[in-house]
Formats: sequence, structure tokens, C-alpha cells
Amino acid sequence: MRHADIGKLHESQAKHVWDVAEYCRRSGIHEAEERRLIKVLGRYASSHELQMNVVRPQKRIR
Repeated sequence: MRHADIGKLHESQAKHVWDVAEYCRRSGIHEAEERRLIKVLGRYASSHELQMNVVRPQKRIR
């Protein structure tokens, strides 16, 4: 991971980083899925990484 000088960053370059456990609690994600996400991504991840790695159960429409 690279470190950046905060003073040189533009607001468009900044990313919001979530605590994975907090994100799961707020989103209503099951504890087993939370543990899997922590194994895959670590304790902190961007919202995009979290959204792309969450596996939601299929709901049958028919």
C-alpha cells in the first residue's frame, strides 16, 4: 500500500473506507457472510470492494 500526502490529494481522489463489521451491521448482512468478507478483504475496505464481494442469497420469484 502506498502512503499519500493528504495535502496533495484532491477531493475526487479520496475514498471512503469502511470497517467491514460496521458495514455488515448497517447493511443487515449475516454474521457468516461478515466473517467471509473479513477473510477476503481484511478489517477495512472501500464501499466498492464490499459491494462487489457481498454474496446475497437468491430470492425465488416464481
